Amino acid sequence: MRTFLLVLLVAVPVEAQNWSASFGSGPFVFGHFAERTAAIGNENGATTTRSRLSAATRAGATADIERDFGRWLAIRLEGTWTRAPLSIKSSSGSSGVALDAGHIGVTTFVLPLVVRLNRGALQFHVSGGPAYGLYTIHRSTGAGVTLFEGTRSRWGAAGGVGVTWWWRPRFGVEWQAADIVTGSPFHISDISPTSKGVRLLKPQNGHTTLGVRYRF
Repeated sequence: MRTFLLVLLVAVPVEAQNWSASFGSGPFVFGHFAERTAAIGNENGATTTRSRLSAATRAGATADIERDFGRWLAIRLEGTWTRAPLSIKSSSGSSGVALDAGHIGVTTFVLPLVVRLNRGALQFHVSGGPAYGLYTIHRSTGAGVTLFEGTRSRWGAAGGVGVTWWWRPRFGVEWQAADIVTGSPFHISDISPTSKGVRLLKPQNGHTTLGVRYRF
């Protein structure tokens, strides 16, 4: 009986450590939601310009809960949150001009498989799985634009790489870079009353975070 109780007391903490949770923050870089092409004529002929609707880079937060399945494989449920002003980015670079049209808030849920590449105090991993994004537009009062007001959801996929430094058996510091691709939350009618020169893009949002992971 004493042996059974001892085994039970030891087994419970071992099983509990199959779970971990983390919280982190870092820059969230928005991809392009839509592209508009226009021809401009002058005395030297016609030139084509492209402008892309996106959002400014802002800090985003992320949190997840993870379940281990052995030494090399785990699954996570991860959420990411950020809010930024809408912006126009030229096709020649990533710099953008913030619009007075409003802000966009993004909540993304990802269910990735996590594959660890090594064991030890410093662990590298890759991850990938389905993503579900909730895009919420807060339109500025009196902006005079056609952007929708409210929330639209889009499915997609996400992949990432990361490294965790376990400085204690239960506490670690984790860096991660994730690439999240979903459908555009906009419709062509949100950008222009006609479809001429406008096409929707799948935003490739990037999020780099640094945070703390705790085993329990």
